[in-house]
Amino acid sequence: MIALPVSLAVLSGCWLPDVSMSTDPRAAESTASTTTPGTAAAHGSASAAATEEAAAPTAVRASGELDAGSVTHQQSAGDRTLVIDYWTTQQADEWTPASTKTIQLSAHLEGQEQTAASIAVNVTRFTAVLDDGSTRATVVDDQGQFALQPPFTYGTVLDLPATDPDAGTVTVTVQFDLLVETGRGTDAFYRQTVIDTLQLPLVLQETTQ
Repeated sequence: MIALPVSLAVLSGCWLPDVSMSTDPRAAESTASTTTPGTAAAHGSASAAATEEAAAPTAVRASGELDAGSVTHQQSAGDRTLVIDYWTTQQADEWTPASTKTIQLSAHLEGQEQTAASIAVNVTRFTAVLDDGSTRATVVDDQGQFALQPPFTYGTVLDLPATDPDAGTVTVTVQFDLLVETGRGTDAFYRQTVIDTLQLPLVLQETTQ
């Protein structure tokens, strides 16, 4: 009977850890899905980069008249029509503001008096001006005098220099100053001016912000 108090004393002196157990499965799921601050930052950076990339503007080039290699314009010249053919051997749909662009031009008259004995028509001046929206430059200024009545034509080459790097389109304006005979063999002339324009869209580099 003496041993019983000793056993009780030993048990009373033992320390037992306080262990709690959760029977709720949602607690474990919540613990497993916890994300560290570093992981959250990495996901946030990737998401922001993807959003920025999607929002970055892309330069879109409109179709141009010379994309197929050539184009023909017609302008009234009194009772006649001045027909102007433009063409290039380059890839016009790849032209950029920095490109040197070469365009061939040929002009002839159609309409009345289509014979070698037609009323005389002379080109006394031809000019071509390049406009990129911020500057204008004269690329051709031909002040010779040339017969234009059939079967004669007027031809020249337009070498367009580099332009403003932000110019998405450039305009070429050509002007023909004509002297038209008042009647066959009169040797008297009146002046007529014919103006035509050619729009050239350019390829701009993509930009991001």
